[in-house]
Amino acid sequence: FTVAYAVSFIKCGDFQTNAAGLIDASLIIRHSIHKMSSRNPSSGSKYDYKMYAIVHRQAETCSEKIKEMGFEVMVVDHPVEQSDIRGEHLRKNIHREWCCGHQEFIKLFAYTLPHEIVVHVDIDFLFLKPMDHLFDAILYHKDSPEGRAAREKIELQRPGDVLPDRIGAFITRDWPQVAPNKFPPAYQAGFLVARRDHSIMHEMVEVIKEGNYSNGWGHNYGWGNKGYGGYVGAMAMQGLVGYYYDHIRPNNAVELNQCRFNHMGMDSLYRHQPNFQARSKFVGKCRAGGTDDCEQCMETPLEQIYSVHYTMCKKPWMCTAEGKPGGRKPLIDEWQVNLKHCHELHHRWHEVRQDFENQLYDLTKDETIKEGASGTYKTDLFLGHCGGEKDGNYINLAGKDETFKQVSKLYD
Repeated sequence: FTVAYAVSFIKCGDFQTNAAGLIDASLIIRHSIHKMSSRNPSSGSKYDYKMYAIVHRQAETCSEKIKEMGFEVMVVDHPVEQSDIRGEHLRKNIHREWCCGHQEFIKLFAYTLPHEIVVHVDIDFLFLKPMDHLFDAILYHKDSPEGRAAREKIELQRPGDVLPDRIGAFITRDWPQVAPNKFPPAYQAGFLVARRDHSIMHEMVEVIKEGNYSNGWGHNYGWGNKGYGGYVGAMAMQGLVGYYYDHIRPNNAVELNQCRFNHMGMDSLYRHQPNFQARSKFVGKCRAGGTDDCEQCMETPLEQIYSVHYTMCKKPWMCTAEGKPGGRKPLIDEWQVNLKHCHELHHRWHEVRQDFENQLYDLTKDETIKEGASGTYKTDLFLGHCGGEKDGNYINLAGKDETFKQVSKLYD
């Protein structure tokens, strides 16, 4: 059985990633997927994969290379024009939303890919373990032996949650932004496992066009005046998808443990920014639910993590090893993440890149591949892929053009 794995290219680069970095990131995601798929017998997975890139028309030029390397490229326009949004505040302001305004809604095309199960992730992502139990839980009836076994293995954000009879999606929530009891959690827009369903994209597009979004922060603002507003990404995917699965199509999506899936390594407790209020009665308690007991994502062992999303730990290609409590760009903020844990996450990404380079060299004997690992900065951490601290010192994957045209042979 084949699962569609997709990334989206909205533009050819920004302050975090240039066009060449997008290619590197895409290839490393793909390599990590391959290692946990049925094509790698040691993974134990029964699921194969196919790679897709959902590419905004403005980013078409920087997608040519990954097409040569085995991605199926789907060039699209954003599904909603800003001028078609009827709600005044959303129409006039969505273009300012992180990261890409209404252009981010191209991610909705993931629901239409031609496979029964779709996985969509951001480009700053890595897979560590197979997710067969999630796929089984979508594919098999809840009362079948396979369905029951799969459901028992799901690591939920709240153990004991009642699962839908027919699971439509697995998501994680953006708990690190939540001020307890002030507003409901957003959807974390870097990760989605979903059943193919054209109707979901259609319904979300209609919600966007209606534009029922009010400016403000708290339970009476945002999408449908239900609290999905005022935080980073609220007008785009983060707020929209959270609102949709809670109010438009409830009892469809299952919330996974944020420390195990789409892992960002961020502090699970409410004790620093963002959205921190020092006088709150929830200071020191869990952001998720305001309770006293929750898994601390800053300390989750790597062997328990299925996937990593490089956000507050910084991108692996930003070559950032230094941190400070409250540290601002380019430092890693040690109030929000554990520096040693971030190093472990970075090292794992660079290990996967190193494995890709070694396999490509064994296939092609192209000596120029080794130039990509010629860096001397913290080689125990970055494995030769960085020439110094901070962004701008990353050394891109190296090799001749004809070498990269053979990448697909690694995965046949």
